[in-house]
Amino acid sequence: MEHSIYQSKVIYNCLKQLNLCKVFSHTTIKHFLAILLSVFSLGYQGKTVNFEKYSNCHRTTIAHFLNKGTWTDTQLETILKTAVITVIYKEALVSGKPIFCTVDDTILSKTKPSSQALHPIEDAYFHQFHLKKKQDYGHQAVAVMLSCNGLILNYAILMYNKSTSKIQLICDIASELPVSPVVSYFLCDSWYTSGKVMNAFLKKGFYTLVL
Repeated sequence: MEHSIYQSKVIYNCLKQLNLCKVFSHTTIKHFLAILLSVFSLGYQGKTVNFEKYSNCHRTTIAHFLNKGTWTDTQLETILKTAVITVIYKEALVSGKPIFCTVDDTILSKTKPSSQALHPIEDAYFHQFHLKKKQDYGHQAVAVMLSCNGLILNYAILMYNKSTSKIQLICDIASELPVSPVVSYFLCDSWYTSGKVMNAFLKKGFYTLVL
């Protein structure tokens, strides 16, 4: 309990530094804290039952907050992205080391397709699973990391729902980034080696390296 209280104060102070307390209500911040504490203390496995261990509210209250709450998640995303850029680009200026923007995707497979499930899963599709060498049903997420001089931060996790191409998603990421103050690199696998992507990053001072 003492460890949880200490961690709660540390996380709350981080939220204050991001000025989230000025943007979101006290109730919203409490839900944030409950979710974050369950993630770091219990090892989040996608079960909302973990949330209530660090909240005075029933887990269904937090689930309702995530699904139908009035807070703006894009506003939170913008604040976090700005904070990551500030930290990483400052490190590049101070150290002179390159910035690395790393992109990769993964699939969270589901046991049953929506046609067989009692409750169809939102935004789940059939995706090409390269490790299994076949189509797999589930959610596909694209992760973007920014790093410099050993400091690694998550910039974005994008849910791929086939409404737009992954190439366009990454081009949009490149357009968000400021021009790098030093020679930097975009790291990806062969899936993202599109001229459109490479040119988008080159405009921001990132050369493409295929891993």
